[in-house]
Amino acid sequence: MGLDDLRSLLAGRSIRVAASECLLGRSVRWNGEHNGDAWPRQRLEKVFTLVGICPEVGIGMGVPRNPIQLVGEASAPRVVAVDDPSLDYTDRLKGYASEVAVALDDVHGYIFADRSPSCGLAGVKVFAKDGSFERGGRGVYAAGVLAAYPDLPVVDAETLDDESVLLDFVLSVLARSGVVDRAVGLRDLVRGMLYPR
Repeated sequence: MGLDDLRSLLAGRSIRVAASECLLGRSVRWNGEHNGDAWPRQRLEKVFTLVGICPEVGIGMGVPRNPIQLVGEASAPRVVAVDDPSLDYTDRLKGYASEVAVALDDVHGYIFADRSPSCGLAGVKVFAKDGSFERGGRGVYAAGVLAAYPDLPVVDAETLDDESVLLDFVLSVLARSGVVDRAVGLRDLVRGMLYPR
């Protein structure tokens, strides 16, 4: 495949990447808002088809809804409602991750909402019984997806503001898609598409 063929393929956006649905400008967050402007979505929409998934809506939580948080041990946290810790969503989010994993075979990367108790990859607050917290958690849904697809290129949306991280993610997705490998000149081609002058 030549560079012109690759440029045409990327412009056609035939490679699919999953993303937390709130990142796509859809108002599905707990407070009825979205995070669509919090990351360089427009750059990635030039080369990939972004497929939105919201695990909280997927398990039947409404919009708006009570906020949730991680509690317990960072290595095995529970997901509970902030205002009513008896409402535990852990098993439902894990089950949803297993259900969604079956549908991710044609997805070649995943962009998660950062610091989310369901979708965050790292740095998610995990609360102790006394109300103190540490930022050592991972969202329960994200952990389930990664357990099913440990080699899937994944990234927290906020880190994509770094050009190097963005380029590395795109190149990893392209390599996973099997369309291209990390060919000479590919990084510069992708940079030119994402950061036109």
